[in-house]
Amino acid sequence: MLKRKLGLAVAAILCVGLMTSCININDNRSGGDTENGIDYTNYKGGEYSIKVNNESSKNVVCFKGVPAKGTLISGARGGSVTTGLKLDKKLFSTSEDFVLYVFTEEDYLKYKNDYDTLKTMPFALIYAYYNADSASNDNLVYTISANAGGEAYIIINNPTNYNVEMRQNGLYGDSLAFAGNNTLQTKINVAYGDYYIYPVFRKFHKKTGEIVSCFPKTTDGDPVVRFFGLHEEGKKSAEFNVRDWFDPNCFKDYSTPAAAYVTITNANESGVCLYKGADSEAEVTSTGGKIINTGDNYLVFEIPMGAIGTKTFSSTALVSGWRVGAPVAYFNEGYGLVEELTVEAGKMYYLDVKGTTYKPVVEWRRVNGEIKTDTVEVDFDVTK
Repeated sequence: MLKRKLGLAVAAILCVGLMTSCININDNRSGGDTENGIDYTNYKGGEYSIKVNNESSKNVVCFKGVPAKGTLISGARGGSVTTGLKLDKKLFSTSEDFVLYVFTEEDYLKYKNDYDTLKTMPFALIYAYYNADSASNDNLVYTISANAGGEAYIIINNPTNYNVEMRQNGLYGDSLAFAGNNTLQTKINVAYGDYYIYPVFRKFHKKTGEIVSCFPKTTDGDPVVRFFGLHEEGKKSAEFNVRDWFDPNCFKDYSTPAAAYVTITNANESGVCLYKGADSEAEVTSTGGKIINTGDNYLVFEIPMGAIGTKTFSSTALVSGWRVGAPVAYFNEGYGLVEELTVEAGKMYYLDVKGTTYKPVVEWRRVNGEIKTDTVEVDFDVTK
């Protein structure tokens, strides 16, 4: 296990650039609000929350976590420009790690009044951290990859309890892609090209204030590296399950998986959403998906396991009171109840939806009378 003090680790690494959208303006000298209302000020020490180096050609708009009212930070111009993002004391009131959601200026302006749509199209996702020291450390810079965006894409399945960065051309290279812990089917658009990717597992250790990093190795003791080529005239996508790279020697604490998962196949006549309990707000996947369109079965929803102590999770969870129905605007028009079920950690479950718009029929998929599941088990470190 490799632990690195945050200031040292990220300074050396120039962490994470993923799924980000940016803008074709290279001049960051004047900063300030543009005529379209985006703040591109390059904030200085004591006034910025984090710093980003935008190596893409796009101008980008950044949010602390998923885009919503009150989570907008500020923007960064494209063209290898390093920018200090605004320090909003309401957003950054405590020391914490978080996912930086990055969108192109174009997408932001088009959907800034429709966060549900906007959050489904991040240009980059960046695993970041804020505290008083990081906000004045000019060497702590998060990189938005020049290969972010594009028409090719990769899909990451990460059923581990660690965030994973897929770094380019070396253990300390820029991150091409990022997937949060316990997430499946994270889709990341990238440029066409050949890639040498080094997976690195990372997690913030709250008790010590350190970022815990794991560089998985092969049986020969060499760092794991994966090559893949994405080209317009040939292969345009690649999919990875990072549990195949998880190195049990990286971390000393193990326990049960921290989640089960459910995916929904919709044969209804229109799109549907998943609701838990009496909540009229639809569930959202880790990458912002919410509406399950007719014929879709690629949205994966997490079912968290309850914590037992500080290092273990329950092995089961009860699914109760779930509903599947039309999108929020028509929530009370009709929905189908999901049969109560006890689910096991580390497994995938399947829901099938049939019927009509306001009279959906929802059933757990059964094979020969047994609930269908697939195993996605992996060792998890749940150090707090």
